[in-house]
Amino acid sequence: MSEVVSYEVVDGVAHVTIERPEVKNAMSLDVFDQLRARAEEAAGDDRVGAVLLRGRGGVFSSGLDTSVFGAQADAATDDDGEPITGHGFIAGLQDAFTAYETIDKPTVACIQSYCFGGGIQLAAACHVRAVAPDAQLSVLEARWGLVPDLGGTWRLPRLIGLGRATELVLTARRVDAEEAVRIGLAEWLLDGDDPVADAHDRVRRLAAGPGALRQSPRLLRENLERDRTAALRAEADAQLACLGGPDFVEAVTASLERRDPRFVGR
Repeated sequence: MSEVVSYEVVDGVAHVTIERPEVKNAMSLDVFDQLRARAEEAAGDDRVGAVLLRGRGGVFSSGLDTSVFGAQADAATDDDGEPITGHGFIAGLQDAFTAYETIDKPTVACIQSYCFGGGIQLAAACHVRAVAPDAQLSVLEARWGLVPDLGGTWRLPRLIGLGRATELVLTARRVDAEEAVRIGLAEWLLDGDDPVADAHDRVRRLAAGPGALRQSPRLLRENLERDRTAALRAEADAQLACLGGPDFVEAVTASLERRDPRFVGR
């Protein structure tokens, strides 16, 4: 299997990059497999404090490679060589995206140019979305006679509200960078001169942050589904873990010594 998703650690940031610029980083089955593997690699890599997900060549992703549609009928098999079809096939694709949501390190999608279909659903799975000025985002599935089935119908309403999410799914229209930030589909508007460098600098600061930054995305996400009593208890549990960790001690010590803290991510 050729490397279609690369992995490089710089300044504590794992750069996970889709390497198919010749097809605008359309996602084949190999891309899905390697996206999941790279997320697992980043989760277990002690050098990594945060993840930056992007595409090579100034394009995030134009969506699914059309070969994926035929693969479900032709070639997908499990570890025992048995065919994977229907729900099992789709669940495997979904898992590759969910890995970027469930990892306990901040994940940021650096979105340049096209972010269509599966691309926008991958970006939605990340904890934060950063858009370059040339970004174009679209939930494109309706044009293929399909529904968003890679987590889009679950994540998009939580990001931008049910009404906006429904409109984007029904119309498949393109959203530019400024609108994406305005409606909450993205959180950061990047510098147009070098958006990757800008994104890296922002994510580098997250990677160097305290262990609380690794707990917060999961706490926020899971508390959406809890009642108030359970959510407050989960907050207390997380806070007690922070208070008992070295980063809290370092933050207090650095403040008293009037210097920048040096966190270890715990």
